[in-house]
Amino acid sequence: MEVAKSLPTPARTPTKQGPTELDEALDRVGVDDLSATLGRVAQKLPLAAGVETVAIRLRDSDGEGKLHLVASVGTPVTERRNPLFYTQSVAQARSMFALKARHSPTRTVGFTWLDGAWIKSGGEPLGTIAVGSRTERRPTREQMSVLQDAAERLGEKLAEADRSRRKLERITRETLRASMATPVEAPARVAKKLRPRELTILALYSEGLSALEIADVFVISPHTVRTHIKNAYRRLGVHSREEAARLIHAERLLELV
Repeated sequence: MEVAKSLPTPARTPTKQGPTELDEALDRVGVDDLSATLGRVAQKLPLAAGVETVAIRLRDSDGEGKLHLVASVGTPVTERRNPLFYTQSVAQARSMFALKARHSPTRTVGFTWLDGAWIKSGGEPLGTIAVGSRTERRPTREQMSVLQDAAERLGEKLAEADRSRRKLERITRETLRASMATPVEAPARVAKKLRPRELTILALYSEGLSALEIADVFVISPHTVRTHIKNAYRRLGVHSREEAARLIHAERLLELV
């Protein structure tokens, strides 16, 4: 009885990778709802591009040509409080991209690595995507190509978008409110004792924001903010901003170790 000879296994043809979550987010970018769709792109970029922070800015078409923040991820509250974070001139952006981590303002906020890409249409700069890291994390060459591809696709999508100064300033305010109102990841024993709004307000207060600044974010009165802070202090048994900061942030770090 003859034994059938085994035939060589044919080489596998690599399957084409399907669209990623970043691809889907980029496909949804439209001229009507820039705030939400660009926010989703910013959320998907850190994982896809191997970075820790993302800031997308668009250039106004009827003002001084300033770059206005329209989406950001991974930016500390202390930096978000600075009005200069929300607008840049084209010259400032070019300087930042040229000097990277050697850029003085970049070093001031603790970045160890920074880079970015220009969003363009027909050679005209429409905006920027700035990315950075405060740790030793660095993107690969392939991940940087993902960033460049995202910038090119945004250029195609945003060529006909309304980039008036008034609209971009409105999106910036929406971005600020949304980022400030994001639920806080607090230690379990802290979160159990506080209502969600109390926790968010206390976290912002512990990071240095004033009652007036927090009131502006949530469109409530400073008196209401102070009431939330007082109630949170009572529930947690703390008596100062510093104690609250230690309880929320220091204990959170211990949970992660």
